[in-house]
Amino acid sequence: MIGQDIKVLEEIVVEAAKKRAELEEKVKALEEEKARVLADVAAIREIWLRIIGSYTSALEAEIAKLEEEKKALEEKAAPAEAPAPAEEKPSE
Repeated sequence: MIGQDIKVLEEIVVEAAKKRAELEEKVKALEEEKARVLADVAAIREIWLRIIGSYTSALEAEIAKLEEEKKALEEKAAPAEAPAPAEEKPSE
């Protein structure tokens, strides 16, 4: 009877050890996958920062160009916008 109990307990311990080893392997695999995903995220982030930087530079250049065009148009329109001279009132 005691021998039987010991055998059952040994089986439980062996199963628990197997389960622990399986779980440790899964944890290790997940940690490796996490490291790969974090590396991928960092690489993607760098790519997006370069893309955003390119668009920012292009937009800044376009804004400067539009500001120059606006200034030129305002200068051209300035003489046309000058108020007409006030009409003189007849002397009494």
